[in-house]
Amino acid sequence: MTAAVDLHHWETGQGGTVLCVHETATSSEVWRPLAEALGERARTIAYDRRGWGRSEAPEPYLRTTVQEQAEDAARLLEGSGAAAAVLCGAGLGAVAALDLLLRRPELARGAVLLEPPLLAFVEDATELLSKDGGALREAVRAGGPAAGVELYLAGELAALGPGAERLPQELSAPARERPLSLFAELAAVPSWPLPLAAMARNPLPARIVVSGSTTGLLRRAADELAARLTHAALRELPGDRPAHLDDPRGLATLILELV
Repeated sequence: MTAAVDLHHWETGQGGTVLCVHETATSSEVWRPLAEALGERARTIAYDRRGWGRSEAPEPYLRTTVQEQAEDAARLLEGSGAAAAVLCGAGLGAVAALDLLLRRPELARGAVLLEPPLLAFVEDATELLSKDGGALREAVRAGGPAAGVELYLAGELAALGPGAERLPQELSAPARERPLSLFAELAAVPSWPLPLAAMARNPLPARIVVSGSTTGLLRRAADELAARLTHAALRELPGDRPAHLDDPRGLATLILELV
């Protein structure tokens, strides 16, 4: 049973709804450039996921799941008055958006998924996940949770935090402010059972987005998802950071195809 928590959110624009679900270690503020790019052509709703920004978290907040994250998004969407939305997510937020797309398609018009870290599709990721887990435990043992967060943000965890070093410091501040939220999330995607049959039955359009800076692991995972998710197409946008930060206009164009 998912414990409901109060979620801080903001919205701009009008028209078809776009629900934005952020990655680990950030907050809804990462979506400001995209909201500006969408302007009045869509109603953009962005929220702080549980444990981040100004949203609540259960006490104690020890773990979460992809489905729990998806249910948070569903509750927010149902309370917004929108008939259905384009689900736009990054990182763990992309996997939560995918889960919602597959389990609750009546809430969605489609999905735009930025670098979903579905490393279960990547054969050699298991060893890397184990190695990352050991490095993270050692860092926390030596310097506490803050040291583990710095290891994550430095991009030193190739499988648990691929590409995290691309997040600007001002946007990754939530991870330093609420370090335990990061640890609550790290096992969420690796423990999510891939719903391959549901992916094959998916009736809604999806865009899987990578950028020029996407790590090899994430790119391979994106390729596999694009091949298995019916009505999905892989798109690459330019930039040295994730697409919602370096090419929000290009990302807005992909979203508006589905609104």
